[in-house]
Amino acid sequence: MPSPRVKLEFWMADRLGFDQPGPVILEEEIEEGESLRSLLTRLAERFSHFSEALFDPETQSLSSEVSIILNNQIPNPSQGLDTKLKEVDRILFLPILAGG
Repeated sequence: MPSPRVKLEFWMADRLGFDQPGPVILEEEIEEGESLRSLLTRLAERFSHFSEALFDPETQSLSSEVSIILNNQIPNPSQGLDTKLKEVDRILFLPILAGG
C-alpha cells in the first residue's frame, strides 16, 4: 500500500527561495497522523532555502513573510502548526507582499 501524500504548492516560488518564479508544485509523503509542523521541519532539513525563507526548524516558527493555506483555509489557530495532515491535503505557501 503506497504511503499517503500531500500536495505542496509554492506560488511566486522565487520569493520563497526557489530558482523559478513558480508556481512550484510538489507531492510529499507523510506519516499517519503527521503534523504540519513535522512536515515543515522535515522540508527545512532537506531544502536549505526552505529554512531560510519559510520555516525555522530551530525556533519551530513560520516566517512572518509567508502564509500557509491548508485546503483553501488558514489552519485553525488553536491547532496551528500542530494540525494533523491527511492524504488529500493541499498546502499552499503564499509570500506576503506589501506595497502601493
